Amino acid sequence: MTKSTKDIAVAIIGEPQVGKTELIQLLNDKAEVNGLTTKLRSNESVFAFWEFQTSSSAPEKLEIFSRSFLKNSKPFHRYLFVVTDSTLDDVNRIKYSLRFLRESFPDTRFAIIANKQDLDESLSKSRIEKMTNLPTLEISAINPENRSRLVNFLSYLANFDTGL
Repeated sequence: MTKSTKDIAVAIIGEPQVGKTELIQLLNDKAEVNGLTTKLRSNESVFAFWEFQTSSSAPEKLEIFSRSFLKNSKPFHRYLFVVTDSTLDDVNRIKYSLRFLRESFPDTRFAIIANKQDLDESLSKSRIEKMTNLPTLEISAINPENRSRLVNFLSYLANFDTGL
C-alpha cells in the first residue's frame, strides 16, 4: 500500500524587510515556483508557500489573497507563518494583528518564524513565544546552514502537530 502525501498550504506573512523572501530562497534548492506559489515536495507532504506583505495599504490585496489561499487549501492543512525580524517593535505589531489574522484565516494553524537572530537586538524564541503564545522557530534566513532547521520545523508542524 502506497502512503499518500498531504497537501499543506503555508502563508508566509510579515512586514517589509523581515525576511519572507529569504525564507523562500532558503528552501529554493528543491522548490518549484508556480505562479503565486512556491512548492516543495517531501516524502509525506507537498508544501505550497504563499508570500504576502502585511503592511499593504490596500486592504483589497488581503481580501484577494485570503480568498485564494482559503479556496486553494484544505481546512487544518493551512499554516500561517508570521515572520518577524525579532525586534520588540515588530513582535508587538504581530501580537496585536494576530486577532485580525485569526478571523481572516479560519481553520488555519499559526506559528512564528523569528528571523534575523544574528542581530544583537533580536528577542529570544522563549520571549517571542511568551508574547504571542505560538510555536516559534529562531532562524537567520541568510545562513544556508539553517535550511534543515526550517524544513524540520515545517515537517514537524505538518506531521505531528495536533492543532495549533
